[in-house]
Amino acid sequence: MNRFEFGSLVASLREDMRWTQMELAEKSGVDVSAISNIERGARKTLLKDNMLVKLADGFQLTSMERQEFLFAASGVTELEAVRKENSREKKQFDPQAFLKEIGEHIACITLPVLVTDAFCDILIANHCLIDFYGTPSALLTNADHIVGGYNLMRYIFDPLSNFPEIIGEDRFERLAWINVHYFRRRTLRVRSKPYFSSLMNELLNNKKYPSFERYWRRMMFEDYDDFTTPIKRSGPEYDHSFVAVESLLALTPYGELYLHQILPLNKKTAKRIEGITNKVGEGYALFAPFPDKNKK
Repeated sequence: MNRFEFGSLVASLREDMRWTQMELAEKSGVDVSAISNIERGARKTLLKDNMLVKLADGFQLTSMERQEFLFAASGVTELEAVRKENSREKKQFDPQAFLKEIGEHIACITLPVLVTDAFCDILIANHCLIDFYGTPSALLTNADHIVGGYNLMRYIFDPLSNFPEIIGEDRFERLAWINVHYFRRRTLRVRSKPYFSSLMNELLNNKKYPSFERYWRRMMFEDYDDFTTPIKRSGPEYDHSFVAVESLLALTPYGELYLHQILPLNKKTAKRIEGITNKVGEGYALFAPFPDKNKK
């Protein structure tokens, strides 16, 4: 992320808090002129008086968000962070061949697995995951025509979602908050992108997503730092317990990709996943396009 992109990121974070530059100065202890310079792309300012830490404190970023924020401020892009190959032969990155290879790998994993991009849009899911969550067809039929149609947040907060039913109504509050916590951390470095602004305009539409804004705003003032926890559902037929684990899958010329796995925490859940695998077999489906020319 270059200095101008970082300046746009700082401005986006400030505007999301609904603050003026003066209000950010008061919250962070950073001089308003310095904030103005940063937002205009001045990098020298960043190295003075522990300014990055002060800004992170002012924005009340979580530990994981702070990590993303400080990396963004370094001026090093994701690809520059990767060691260059010694081979003289330069390989051309083929995104479609890459997705096909990834899909073939996750297709045979005997656990529910999906792949997302930096915006938390779902790119690939194996058949096991699709059956495990049983996403209503109404959410999938029009996904291509909605901004963020394949976004993780949509499958949690859309009124048509069966996420509350899957995890249990009594645990939805906690798990929805944790997922928004994760969404905020994962998307921090792309907050200034026009696509993210469009995505947020969609998600903050209370008619379409009645509860998302409450969780999003709440996160700005929470001190709690955890963003993953076991998901449990009680009942005579289910009583399942599992945890969703995320890891970096790949650094590509079009951004980072992440792998999500559902890991069972008891024998009943493990048996259910085994039954799904035996029923649906191997396979995967493609969802959001990659690369997407709209994600700039």
